[in-house]
Amino acid sequence: MVQINDISEMMGELNKKSSIQALGSKTGVDASILPKLAVVAIPLILRALSKNAESKDGKDSLSNALEKHKGQIKDVSSIEDVVKKADTDDGDKILDHAFGDKDKVVDQIAAQTGISKSEVSKVLASMAPMILGMLADKKDTDGLDSDGVAKQTDIFSKQAEEAATKNFDITDLFPKQSGTTTPAATGGLGGILGSILGNLF
Repeated sequence: MVQINDISEMMGELNKKSSIQALGSKTGVDASILPKLAVVAIPLILRALSKNAESKDGKDSLSNALEKHKGQIKDVSSIEDVVKKADTDDGDKILDHAFGDKDKVVDQIAAQTGISKSEVSKVLASMAPMILGMLADKKDTDGLDSDGVAKQTDIFSKQAEEAATKNFDITDLFPKQSGTTTPAATGGLGGILGSILGNLF
């Protein structure tokens, strides 16, 4: 049984063959780049959600949204099952809310990776419902109010970034960010995420 509230384990599961195959079937993205793109998507979405939750309206909105996702991924047997069941239409709505300008984020990732906009969009939309489901279950289990939800989202965001940095080398996925003159190069994954989201917040 996958502990879906364990960010590190969840991201490790995404690198397993069965999860990659499930995500590849859903998105049409090549298996060689899927794990790296997926583990960028998770901290990216969490960072955006955390940033939005810095305001009272933002944290209240996120807390209310989680009510609609409660129980969606509870007691799943594997990340593969979560990926297969992901509602990408719902994922698109989540991304629109999280980023404000979803297309701008997709455009930047596509430009920096050489992956098509359509493929990037599908991967992000597949990850978003899983993230909200995970937060919703954490809120329900721990009885979190809107302030607690905001704090937990920030914790998950930092844990996801740490797990991605520790377990995956994503520098070759973002070749245009790998030069020594770019802020992202000196900031690692944090710099890459910041460069993508920097103009949105």
